[in-house]
Amino acid sequence: MCRMIGFASAEPLDLAPFLDGLSDFSRRGNLVDGWERRAGGNHPNGWGIAYRAGGGIRLLRSGKPANADPALSGVRVTTDRFIGHVRYASNIATVSASNAHPFLVRGTALAHNGTFHGKIGEEAQRRNVSDTLVFLERLSVLWEEKVFSHLGEALMAILCDPGQVGDYSAANLLIASGEALFALRHWRRNEDYYTLFLKDGPGLAVAASQPLDDGPGWRPFCNGELVELRPGAPRSAVLFAAA
Repeated sequence: MCRMIGFASAEPLDLAPFLDGLSDFSRRGNLVDGWERRAGGNHPNGWGIAYRAGGGIRLLRSGKPANADPALSGVRVTTDRFIGHVRYASNIATVSASNAHPFLVRGTALAHNGTFHGKIGEEAQRRNVSDTLVFLERLSVLWEEKVFSHLGEALMAILCDPGQVGDYSAANLLIASGEALFALRHWRRNEDYYTLFLKDGPGLAVAASQPLDDGPGWRPFCNGELVELRPGAPRSAVLFAAA
């Protein structure tokens, strides 16, 4: 479970305001009623960022709360493609930098809000890694041509296979590969938690689990909606509805 932020911009942007957003999500981001409020904040179990630099994707990850980690507040980066994630771990024994999102496999970075079961969950338990990492490994094999339409096909091939993913809670995803950045919202329960919002303006498209400000322009993703974040011209398709 988590909160996420991603953006694609026409020109490199200072990450500081987006990192402030992650810190705020870590401290007081939405939770499902009945979930344990933990010391350190509502999503205190690690953070991670992926950003484009030098023609590739770089990762920074930590198992510490984003709102109290000097490593995050000390980041000084400008970039035109970004994914950020703060975590609420279903099992606090798994809290570590290595289990923080995003993950990077074959040049593709992915962050996830939700939990996969089925064969993916079983393999994750056997290897003592995140179910999201196993999901990304399988997606990276299926998604050979890194374009919008092929991503939709690859996602559906996995998410529509109950043997692979089981009765998963949600597949809210941020995915980056090269210049391309994509966001998917697909929930099966707890609709009010597994949210994703889009804000598109001149030169900048942002997706976030919750609006980052009180200003106009934020609109919720439909359930099953996949969006390619292209500055000023995002495109979307509804892949499937809630099960």
